[in-house]
Amino acid sequence: MIRIRTSSGLSGRYSSMPVMAPSKTIMAIKPTKALSMKKIIIYTGLIAGLIASLVISGCKEQIDPVVEELDFSRAFSPVGIEAVISNTTTVTLTWSSVKNTDHYIVEIYDGATASATLVHSAEVPATEESQVSYTYVLPAGDTQFYGRIKAVSSLQGIDESKWSLVTFKTDPENLFQGYDTYMSAMNACIVQWEPGATATSLLFVNGGTQLPFTLSAEDLALGGRQVTGLPNGIYEVRLMNGTFVRGHTSVIIEGDVLVEPGGDLKAALDALPAGGVILLVNGTSYPLSDIDTVRSSTKVRGILPGDLPEIFLVSGAESRYHMFDIGTSMTLSDSLVFENVEISCALDDGETKLRGVIDQESDAFVIGAIRFRNCIIRNSGRSAIRLRGNAAGQVINSVEFLNCVMYDFAFDSHYGVLNGALTGNFINIRFINTTVYNIRGGIINYGNGAGCESVVVDNCTFNETTMDTGSSRYFIDFGTGSNTSTGTITISDCIFGQTVDRANGVRPGSMTLTVSGSYYTTDFFDGTTAPIKQLMTAYSGASTNLWTDPVGGDFTFLDSNFEGLPSAGAPRWKD
Repeated sequence: MIRIRTSSGLSGRYSSMPVMAPSKTIMAIKPTKALSMKKIIIYTGLIAGLIASLVISGCKEQIDPVVEELDFSRAFSPVGIEAVISNTTTVTLTWSSVKNTDHYIVEIYDGATASATLVHSAEVPATEESQVSYTYVLPAGDTQFYGRIKAVSSLQGIDESKWSLVTFKTDPENLFQGYDTYMSAMNACIVQWEPGATATSLLFVNGGTQLPFTLSAEDLALGGRQVTGLPNGIYEVRLMNGTFVRGHTSVIIEGDVLVEPGGDLKAALDALPAGGVILLVNGTSYPLSDIDTVRSSTKVRGILPGDLPEIFLVSGAESRYHMFDIGTSMTLSDSLVFENVEISCALDDGETKLRGVIDQESDAFVIGAIRFRNCIIRNSGRSAIRLRGNAAGQVINSVEFLNCVMYDFAFDSHYGVLNGALTGNFINIRFINTTVYNIRGGIINYGNGAGCESVVVDNCTFNETTMDTGSSRYFIDFGTGSNTSTGTITISDCIFGQTVDRANGVRPGSMTLTVSGSYYTTDFFDGTTAPIKQLMTAYSGASTNLWTDPVGGDFTFLDSNFEGLPSAGAPRWKD
């Protein structure tokens, strides 16, 4: 056997394979001379061909060449880019270091692509660390941004890399949150935000109207500004940082007539155009010289929510017994609103109590809404609103007490805060976030009537209600059939304190009653007729154990462990 060594080319690998020699049997034949030479040539050709085949086969068995050095004309692009948002508007960009880099260029754009506005650019020095980072405080929260980074080589003749891209969004922010914005005077307001914030202006937006107000360094340090010269309207207020918005809030600017201290409220009411708003100065008293008939949509508002301006009826008008009437020209589109005012139903704000705020005697009327918002209503001999009825109808579609304090009612009679009649109807009634105490009757006395669709009593505080010692009064009374209303009565998240021991609960008539999330003290009684205790949670102590001074009207919590403190009662006593 003959062995032939073959080379596999660049690999330097070798292989071997056997090659057969000519057979001795063939060599033993005695050929002629010509035949022998022919056979030798054939054998030699076969062997040569076989060797050539092996050589060619070996040359085809090659591996890829080993690359010892590459030559590039551009730096590598940064990889592994991450963007992390902290503190709402701070972005930290990180990426892997690129070898032979002098520095990196960072660009940040407002938007999702580089076609947006360039916000910031910077050169970041290269580092020996495996990671590079760059931190920047962005101009606003809740905004989409786009970043890109490229490497600039430290080697001569090497171009900078291509851009590497990353998108990110800042966290939501509202620098107005936790700070108050409110109307502070006629055509003016106070706007407050986080002190020391980076911003450039306030923008007041009302429909297509935009009113900018540049902020000074002092404004920014204080986190507040009084803005004057604002037309009436409902404004969205934006805290701007250039074109970026850092907060949203709102404010209502209203007021058609400002009644200065010593001014004539009755004359202002009579001259007010339909839909007008009268502003009263806080801490001032406004005597009404006579009962006023409201003939069109009217709002009476104290400018600020504290130190409320006071309204009362003066001597000489007592024969009319109450303060306001509703005019016959009113419609369901009209309303009467009192906001941030104290209404004393006592003559000259003294000891003689009148019948109430509204006591409609005989005139028919219809009105869309009567609302009391953040008001104190007190010292009524009878009610806040009484409808005596008229064959043509007396109808208030919605009556609302929101965030009010009401006390000293009905000790000249037995009425509740609201009193209806067979032809004097309340369609929707709402007591929300309101405190009622020291009343002889209940909050609704509506034994006769029709058409009531809903009563909502939510997050209210009650104490010394149904305090009539001579008769058992109901907290809410829809009678036993003479009121045909079939709506709903919903009481939720309320606290019921002291009553007299003969008091009754809720008589719903044909209304459907639901009570939830509410509590009662041990000195609350609801009798055996229409009781509601079984629908509430008992507190283990009396009203004087729960509240600081309930008889004096201080319902801050003496018992800080009260189970219902987070959810029940009027919110004003928890602040």
